[in-house]
Amino acid sequence: MASEALCAVALALVTAVVTAPVAGAATAGAEVLVTPGTTRPLSSGASTTPYGVVLPPGASCPGDTAHDGYHVYSYLVPQGASPTDVSFRTGDPSRWYGYIADGAYFGAVNTAETTGQIVGLPSQFTWTRLTPQILFKAGQRSAAWSGGIACADTHGQVTDFWNSNLVFVADPADPHGFTWKVVDQGTVPSSPFPVGLVVGLGLLVVAAAAGAYALRLRRRDRWASLDDGTDDHGDSPAERRTQPEAVG
Repeated sequence: MASEALCAVALALVTAVVTAPVAGAATAGAEVLVTPGTTRPLSSGASTTPYGVVLPPGASCPGDTAHDGYHVYSYLVPQGASPTDVSFRTGDPSRWYGYIADGAYFGAVNTAETTGQIVGLPSQFTWTRLTPQILFKAGQRSAAWSGGIACADTHGQVTDFWNSNLVFVADPADPHGFTWKVVDQGTVPSSPFPVGLVVGLGLLVVAAAAGAYALRLRRRDRWASLDDGTDDHGDSPAERRTQPEAVG
């Protein structure tokens, strides 16, 4: 019995070691940088070129803000680093940088309640807070960075992130001294039908249904008048016989 108990304890310890979560492990996905207000991918621009961010449909954190303490952040880390190397415990990145929208860092944003879905991304972001001194090491003319949107738990640890890879290039002619291009990002999900066509077809269906319903009401009223012995003008058959015929 003692040997069986020892075996059970040993098996439990092995199972715990095998199934224990790996520190720093996170679920990775891809975002798409787009022209603001559209779903058209944006592959490059000047320092002043605004951009929007599109995430995969249903992108969400493992839990919501209201019940589980998850929040949404942005990050910008040099190539070779991971967003999991950043702590968001204070509400700001502990290292490197993030996305800027409406003049401020985008982060510590609430998720949708219950679902944990990422909602309310700004319509546009900007790189204008960056400088060549931030982006490039001494003597460099270009540098690769990774940026994106991340979920972090109550300890500020990243659990999920959606990434794009960019290259910034020094350019003295640019107002802020650099330009940028995307070298790796996701794709915008496509719909089999254009949005305008879907809306138009929907309106046609509604109009047809309304017309059919109105016609059915008119027919019902007509049959009701026949059943009670009156015509559409409220005259009974006897009244119609006593009325003079119309003179042409």
